[in-house]
Amino acid sequence: MTAIYDEMNEKTKEKIQNNFLQLLKEKNFMKVSVQDISIATNINRGTFYLHYQDKYDLLDQMEESLLTGLEMHLERLQPDILLVEAEQGNISMHAVEVFRYIQMNTAYFQVFLGDNNRVGFHKRLKLFFVDHFIEKMIKNKDFFKGLAVPQDYLSSFATSAFLGLIEQWLDNDLAESPSEMAEMYIQIIFFIRNL
Repeated sequence: MTAIYDEMNEKTKEKIQNNFLQLLKEKNFMKVSVQDISIATNINRGTFYLHYQDKYDLLDQMEESLLTGLEMHLERLQPDILLVEAEQGNISMHAVEVFRYIQMNTAYFQVFLGDNNRVGFHKRLKLFFVDHFIEKMIKNKDFFKGLAVPQDYLSSFATSAFLGLIEQWLDNDLAESPSEMAEMYIQIIFFIRNL
């Protein structure tokens, strides 16, 4: 019985999130109300409040879930192996998987980085990439050997470049494949490394 109840709860949450995402495609986050979400989902407000405190909680949970999935893919990237593979003319499948994840969640990334969402996600995503960059790239002593640029400037530059790459891909309606994007990402790493 509990499993059926949990499954129904998950389906309701999924419907709420999908309809909320659709509303954010049409209007600004500040103009979307819980009532709008409830009507779009065909539930009453009480059902909404069983799952979320308010629309901010809903958005925070959706953003957090998206970043958690992205983190799982980024964790597999190993800078040393990625560069060795690239120097041998191979594209890291882990890098491809990062872009495949973005491709699979295009609607979320487009809406969360778009004009109708709160400004905060762009900064949150950049800080997420900065943390990942510092953890994976800068702590690897051989990766930027001999570089005299302060860590915070280097990580800001690199993550802004990566975020810009993702935003441009989204703006281009994912015209390139995840493999092509992974190759561009690797070329950017080589560019930054050789500055």
